[in-house]
Amino acid sequence: MKKYIIQVPKYVLGAILLLTTINCADDETFRETNTNPEAFVTINPSIQLTGVQAALSGGWFEQWRANLIYGEGFIQHLSGSWPTSTFGAYYASNVDYQSALWNSNYGGGIVRNLVDVLERTNGKSEYTNLNGVAKTLKVMVFQRLTDLYGDVPYSEAGLGYYQKIFYPKYDSQKDIYTDFFKLLDEAQNQIQTGSDPIKGDLFYAGDVSKWKKMINSLRLRCAMRISKVDPALAKEQIQKAVTNGIFTSNEDNCYMKHDSSPAETAGALNNGNGMSHALKGNGAVEDYPTSLLINTLGDDPRKKIWFSPNASGNYVGLNPNNSSGRHPGPGGILDLATIKPYLYENNAPYLHLTYSESMLLLAEASFRGLYTGNVDDLYKKGIEAGIRQWSIFKDASIIDNNAVAAFLATKSLTRGKELEEIATQQWLTFFLNGMEAYSNYRRTDFPVLIKITNNGSSTGGVIPKRLPYPAEESTSNKANFLAASAKYNNNNWLAKVWWDVD
Repeated sequence: MKKYIIQVPKYVLGAILLLTTINCADDETFRETNTNPEAFVTINPSIQLTGVQAALSGGWFEQWRANLIYGEGFIQHLSGSWPTSTFGAYYASNVDYQSALWNSNYGGGIVRNLVDVLERTNGKSEYTNLNGVAKTLKVMVFQRLTDLYGDVPYSEAGLGYYQKIFYPKYDSQKDIYTDFFKLLDEAQNQIQTGSDPIKGDLFYAGDVSKWKKMINSLRLRCAMRISKVDPALAKEQIQKAVTNGIFTSNEDNCYMKHDSSPAETAGALNNGNGMSHALKGNGAVEDYPTSLLINTLGDDPRKKIWFSPNASGNYVGLNPNNSSGRHPGPGGILDLATIKPYLYENNAPYLHLTYSESMLLLAEASFRGLYTGNVDDLYKKGIEAGIRQWSIFKDASIIDNNAVAAFLATKSLTRGKELEEIATQQWLTFFLNGMEAYSNYRRTDFPVLIKITNNGSSTGGVIPKRLPYPAEESTSNKANFLAASAKYNNNNWLAKVWWDVD
């Protein structure tokens, strides 16, 4: 697969790290220090763009807590290590884990850098394309935030320096999604070939045609996310996405190619894959596939792509009610299948948005009457792409073409179970992207998860519906925090977000 990648020197990301941790702290956390009139005057916005892209998957802190422990644990992709089992798989509350993504985005500088890029490039002809890319990234960043937390600071976030807004309101999720489509329209119209080059772009190396497809594939994701609460708007946006042009193959996938920097590398914190760092922790990987994942895969070629069998040649998964130390097999954890090492190398890529996801979302939309397409054809295209997309983690040798063909021949939708089967394939294609898998699961309620009966659950075995706001918000942005919390039963994580209507 052709790779649209720029290798960024460590000293460049070191400069970005310095900006992120010192000058770019969000207004909500550092109100007094974030009004420096000299901030960013000489920093090229392309460098900030690079930093935002790298941080979306390079930050091991939130990848460990939000993506692995809660994301992958909640939706039963992986389990076994003490934190993933105790807090993710069992649905147990931990305020530090719940606030990790919030703090990395607002307090860690992702939002602040992104808003600064948008403000400084707005209306400037030499940055028209860069501004359009930044608008697309804004949708990516806030889609993840609002889907996990609900109403969040959005329209006023990061504007302490520019507009003296130090206590940003929490916008309603409905209004945020409405603005997503507006931003994507603007980005679609702005980004043009033959115009200003897009420098510092780690995703597509400034390829305008790729960004156009990215914009509309992201539009499709957002449209399907709201498809049950506002089917009319969803249908309109789905059609617009397809008309404008979505991903047409795995060559279009949006992914980050990290380098081999370990997590502790000074000045290059986001270079390596944050999820890889999270899986390895302090050494050995202690998370394993769940029994639900292994059983669902069956003869799916991804089982061999993702996992190695035990010494007997069997693929055994862990019941998410157990930690790896409590696996009942005669060999204990040695009975379990293990994750292939190339999936957690420091330089492993991170899949943000894929052709497979787009095809499976269109299959679902077609079945539900939101789009006119061949459901079975889209379904099979999504499955095949979802298998082949993993070649970027090593090379084409990990794809058994005969096995893929034989497997696809068996994948016809079962009458009466179409939505379940399509959503289950979406769940599979999100492997290692636990945050997105968790949001999509809450929308579809598939696959049927193993019931959690472990007495360590703080929800009685009920999967959380959102992540609670950080407790610090009750003092740093009290009035807005209280207003938002009231909508979610006093910030309860069993209260549903706007688009979750089932």
